[in-house]
Amino acid sequence: MNQILAWLAGGDLRSDGMAGEVAQFVLANPATIDDLFTGLSETEDVVRGRTADALEKIARQRPDLLIEHLPQLIALADTDQVPMVKMHLAMVFGHLAVFDDVIEQLLAVSYRLLEDPSVFTRSWAIVSLCIIGRKFPQECQPIVNHLSLLQGDQSIAIRSRVKNALNLLTNPAAQFPQGWIKSVQLQDI
Repeated sequence: MNQILAWLAGGDLRSDGMAGEVAQFVLANPATIDDLFTGLSETEDVVRGRTADALEKIARQRPDLLIEHLPQLIALADTDQVPMVKMHLAMVFGHLAVFDDVIEQLLAVSYRLLEDPSVFTRSWAIVSLCIIGRKFPQECQPIVNHLSLLQGDQSIAIRSRVKNALNLLTNPAAQFPQGWIKSVQLQDI
C-alpha cells in the first residue's frame, strides 16, 4: 500500500477520513493521481470508499486527471458493492460532463445507477443526469423520460429529487438547487 492509500486506511465508512487532504495533495501533485487510483482496486472497503471520495473532490477542479480512467470508473460503478464508492462515482460522472466525447458513456452508466439500491447513489445519478441534460439539450428528453419513471419511487428523497430534476430539465429558467453543482467548470449551466 502506497503512502496516499495509507492516509485513507483505518476506521470505518462512517467517516471520510483524510479524503479531503488526499485530494488536496493530489491536486498539488498531479503526478500522484495513479497512486490514488490504485485505491480503487484495494480489497478494504474503507480504502475504496475514501479513494472514490478523494477522486470526486479532485474531479470538481481537475476532471482532466480522471478522464483517462473512465473505463475503470464505469466498471467499478457497475460492480462495486460499497454504497460510498458508487455514490462518489455517480458524482464524478457529472463532473466529467465537461468532455463532450464521453457523454454517451456517462449517460449509460448514470442510467444504470438509477437502479442502484442506495438512495444516495441514485440521488447523485439524478444530479449528474441533470448536469448532462442542461449541458447537452439534445439529451434532455431521454433523461426526462428515464427520470419520470422514478416519480413513484418508494423513497421520499428520490421522489423529491426527481421533482426538482424534472423542473430543472423542463424549465430553462429553473436554477440548480444549492449543492447540486460542485464542479468549478460547470457553475454556469
